[in-house]
Amino acid sequence: MSDANPPVGDVGSPRSPKPQFKHAKPVAKSKRAFQGVAVLVVIAVVAVAAAAGYGWYRYSEIQHADLSLDASSGSVQNILIVGSDSRAAVDKNDPNASAFLNAPGASSAGQRSDTIMVARIDPKAKTVDLLSFPRDLWLPIAPSGSPERINTAFADGTDARDGAQRLIDTIKLNFGIKINHYVQINFKSFQGVVDAVDGVPMYFDKAVRDTNSGLYQYDLGCVKLNGEQGLAYARSRHLEYLNAKKQWIDDPTGDLGRINRQTYFLRTVLDRAQAKFGSFDIKAINGILSSTANNLLLDKGFGVSQLVSLAKSFKGFSGEQIQSHALPVYPDMTNGGASILRLDALAAEDILNVFRGMPAGTVLPSSVTLGVSGASGVSGQSASVVSRLNALGYHASAAGDISKQTRTVVRYAPGYRAQADLVSRQLSAGADLKEDTSLAKSKTPVILVVGQDYTDALDKAAPPTTTMAPSTTLGSGSSTSTTSTTTPPRSGEVTELVGVLVGKPPAGTVCN
Repeated sequence: MSDANPPVGDVGSPRSPKPQFKHAKPVAKSKRAFQGVAVLVVIAVVAVAAAAGYGWYRYSEIQHADLSLDASSGSVQNILIVGSDSRAAVDKNDPNASAFLNAPGASSAGQRSDTIMVARIDPKAKTVDLLSFPRDLWLPIAPSGSPERINTAFADGTDARDGAQRLIDTIKLNFGIKINHYVQINFKSFQGVVDAVDGVPMYFDKAVRDTNSGLYQYDLGCVKLNGEQGLAYARSRHLEYLNAKKQWIDDPTGDLGRINRQTYFLRTVLDRAQAKFGSFDIKAINGILSSTANNLLLDKGFGVSQLVSLAKSFKGFSGEQIQSHALPVYPDMTNGGASILRLDALAAEDILNVFRGMPAGTVLPSSVTLGVSGASGVSGQSASVVSRLNALGYHASAAGDISKQTRTVVRYAPGYRAQADLVSRQLSAGADLKEDTSLAKSKTPVILVVGQDYTDALDKAAPPTTTMAPSTTLGSGSSTSTTSTTTPPRSGEVTELVGVLVGKPPAGTVCN
């Protein structure tokens, strides 16, 4: 098995100028589904160490934050895991510093979330579900509700606690997911985990590089990546690969492609960690904790007893048992011209229900974006309705007043029947449902028209009926019972990207 150090020659090296290859146009974006990122390594390693008897000693070396979190009901827990790209712990004189400081404009100031995910852990069922959030996902940031990229929730914090709490609150605000525990890992800790498992064997069928993350991998076949190289691979968002014509081809998938590569890499790390530490070898466990403990941050409620319980429940757990879920997103641009990703709320609902612990088909107020139009003739009523619905968890905004009408109506785009029904059940006087094809491309796919019969919104929505009442379809001139599952509004296609997946060996090849 070869080293991952780049060779001297025409391909280049980490500190040499770019090779003079012809630069080809990017390949077309793939339409296949991409996988969610998996990074359960931190929890697995700390849990095994705690169970092995080093818990109290090493636990005291871990940083702890006093965060406002949800109490867990039963043994199932949601853990928010953040990979921080803060460079505060990086020594510029460290020979491995290139993996941390190589990115243009990198500095030790501030904190940024390089990876954000929720792990839903069920010790009794021995299942782990993972949901990754792309850094460029555009949504309202807590507590103000102003729209921004999700990673700014963490970056805007004045300190570790503030940034973590803001991110926790933002996820709860937008997705209705309760967060029971918090784990934060930085660059140095990630590198320590990879080195502690004696590197991660990967298979490369083509040369790849990323000058931003410091990845320069030109050896082909099975290659064992050490901590520095593994970090550069896992952080790669601007991957290029070398084709047969010696052209560097861009992987255009960016953060979404990186998520897919991280999935395989970190599952492999977990498997190696189980093989190395699953026997509770005290010396080996102490070695990994000594290189990671002071670079971890946990919530204060994540105590040794919980870690011991996890270790016992997941002993022998393999990376293949992790179920990754991908948020459906689509590309868009802000009014200022910035490229972002938006959530396909309709397609995301049942994925989010996994992490909410709710049955498929459940709709929460946090999943409903709606406009409110006043039609009662009461001045200022629509504004008060907007405030009331937002307080209940909806994403409501004013949609302008219209002519008076007696009955309150909820208009909805094709496919948003369940969301409209929830709004209707939230109102004490109810409302008529009307499918409206003109809303098919609207960013507010549900419109509440407040009629003269409106009284108030209930604190808790009335339970759904077994069979929904028929609804009028606006724009077609017909009245019909609708079960439409038409594609939701969007300004571009849903982006389902795999990216360039290098690292996984072909069938019949085993890299050790």
